[in-house]
Amino acid sequence: MEYEFMTTECALPCLVVADDDNGRYMIQNFDRSGEVFNSKEELVLWMETCWKREMMVEPEMYDQILKELKESVLPV
Repeated sequence: MEYEFMTTECALPCLVVADDDNGRYMIQNFDRSGEVFNSKEELVLWMETCWKREMMVEPEMYDQILKELKESVLPV
């Protein structure tokens, strides 16, 4: 899964990649820095710690992305 969304911090979008098939979990932040994670759980934890919904141009989209990622982490 790849997601892009806008923040109030930058005119360029942030990117979230959660690719289970290839084991790629990374974020490109609003300041163009990047973070790479070993698991989707680490990616979700970083998002919850470092980003807040108030920073997003479309907070509902951020909520939806976070919800989808969390649901894919939890066993059904």
